[in-house]
Amino acid sequence: MTILPRSARQKVFSTLVRATVEEVWAFHSSAEALRVLTPKERHVELIDKDLTVREGALHRIRVRQLGLPLLWYARISEVDPPHAFTDTAERSPFPFWRHRHEFLQHPEGCLLKDTVDYVPPGGPLSGLVDALVVSKQLDELFRFRHRATKAALESKA
Repeated sequence: MTILPRSARQKVFSTLVRATVEEVWAFHSSAEALRVLTPKERHVELIDKDLTVREGALHRIRVRQLGLPLLWYARISEVDPPHAFTDTAERSPFPFWRHRHEFLQHPEGCLLKDTVDYVPPGGPLSGLVDALVVSKQLDELFRFRHRATKAALESKA
């Protein structure tokens, strides 16, 4: 268990997906899903071919944010198929980033839950950067991801 930095913020996003836990796990743990779960304007590029969700795996990707190429190296941990896994950034624009993916059984399908603990960039101005940019971008990104998950999996029903 990682100890959070004192300046960390947390966001939690939850959506009911009318699919099984196993289907939502399979979708979110596939390398191709990253392309579907990332808005096109971010131009996600998979640096590694093997993005298997397994304990200790390092996933390296390149994305564009505000037109700038950014590298993300995320270490996978706490893997509990088909219920959960965590990715923790070893390299990213954030001083600290941890994302817990959970796929919880629900009477109507699967409750998709994302918990993001992060320290926004900006050093002494990080609070302002978070309030003006980061927090809103994260809300938009995870709304997009949850809509994309529902669209991909519920259309199969």
